[in-house]
Amino acid sequence: MNSSRLDHHLVMSTFKSVSESKVSDHLSPANPLINNEVYNKFVICALPFIQFFNVIGIITNIITIIVFAKLGRAESTNISFQALGICDLILSVLSFWTYTNSTLRLSKIDVPFDTSTVHILTGTALWNFVVRWGALITAYISLERCLCVLKPLKVRRILTPKVTTVAVMVMFVFTVGPAVYLHFKYKFVWKSIPNQNDTILGISVIKSQAVILFGTFVNIFAGLTQPITAFVLVVICTVYLGIYLGRASAWRRGATSAGTSGAETTAGKGSQKEAATSQKENRVLRMVVSIAVVFIICVTPSTIHMFTLGIFQKVSFDPKYRNFLNTLFISSSLGSSINTSVNIFIYYRMGSRYKAVFRQLFCIVNKDSPKK
Repeated sequence: MNSSRLDHHLVMSTFKSVSESKVSDHLSPANPLINNEVYNKFVICALPFIQFFNVIGIITNIITIIVFAKLGRAESTNISFQALGICDLILSVLSFWTYTNSTLRLSKIDVPFDTSTVHILTGTALWNFVVRWGALITAYISLERCLCVLKPLKVRRILTPKVTTVAVMVMFVFTVGPAVYLHFKYKFVWKSIPNQNDTILGISVIKSQAVILFGTFVNIFAGLTQPITAFVLVVICTVYLGIYLGRASAWRRGATSAGTSGAETTAGKGSQKEAATSQKENRVLRMVVSIAVVFIICVTPSTIHMFTLGIFQKVSFDPKYRNFLNTLFISSSLGSSINTSVNIFIYYRMGSRYKAVFRQLFCIVNKDSPKK
């Protein structure tokens, strides 16, 4: 694997093409998979939507972090959801900064830094690492719920809030830690502007055998193995939880019919209490499944993009597929922006405690409650 070329393409070339937006016909291949006109229109239409969802994501995730902080750390799910909110907030900020650079470049606004490169160390590449942290947190939440279904008492004793906190921190180091590699791969430099007596801040690539070897590990382990494994795990857990919820719903309908047709017994009342507890658990399961389904839908373009770049390296550097790969990358960014901005609506719709704290935070009075 040519790690240096692959890493440079992943981080530099894609966003340079996105920033420049319009592809010149004389520089493009004769028969591109996606023609330049379609690609250019897609870029121009996608950028405003990405920035819109980035702004929504910044606002909603700040609210989510505050709400879960007020809910406390007594339950491991609250810790996981709060960590996911922190991750989504970071992703929204990094994505907003990256595409602000693209907007500045498209608008040809004079700024004291190179808008096509500076965002790599300050936004783009960091985003690529943080997004893997979010994928692992989502996988952890889904796996925890699956284990709770299989062995509820045992799992609750093992996966305590303290264990979940440590797990989230370990996942952060595991996924974002390799980003240290970027500071060995790139460095900030002052570049002179041709035909102008001026300099701007940019970055340059550091060529070193040690950096290339470390980059090979980062690209294989952090770039492919981590996100694809997390994605597959989320899919498997979501399918299992969906099947379980379907069976639980069918069982409740059958139990309700049996309860209405016969006389209640003491055992029947005990079953009703168990059913109430089960309904509470099922609400949490439905919330986790909803978050996971949104994650799967929004992250699928990113998974396809990473898989294509990692496995089919010749395609990665073939000009014929340039517009196709860049379209996948922009679709990935749009999907990620949507994914980081919609969780608050799931929490509010399905989490009764979240909804109560949210309404209290914004002093929203329940119209159905009696006036004092």
